[in-house]
Amino acid sequence: MPIIKYLDQQSFTEALFNPEQQGQIAIIYFSASWCQPCKNMQPIFEQLPLYLDSSAINFGIVDIAQSPTLAPMYGIKSVPSIALFNDSRLVAIVAGEVSLQHAITKIRSALPIN
Repeated sequence: MPIIKYLDQQSFTEALFNPEQQGQIAIIYFSASWCQPCKNMQPIFEQLPLYLDSSAINFGIVDIAQSPTLAPMYGIKSVPSIALFNDSRLVAIVAGEVSLQHAITKIRSALPIN
């Protein structure tokens, strides 16, 4: 099972930009420690690797209270949000507290994964 990393500014960049890996996919969960919907949504996010072909996906969590500049850089206006990246480009955002099935459906429709 892939590891879900807690990301800061530097590790976020490393999760998105790997020049040696073509077609790199990253699924990043933006949350905040003070946000109750984020706390409710985190266990759902943590289940995603079990349902996606996760061998080539970087999964990460960004706490916007700890890294406040990352969310605005990618147009994340509310938390919780799941940002979907393909080749370091933001391709979709799943905003709000959603079900596991809804998140999986949105991710599969936005990214080239199984």
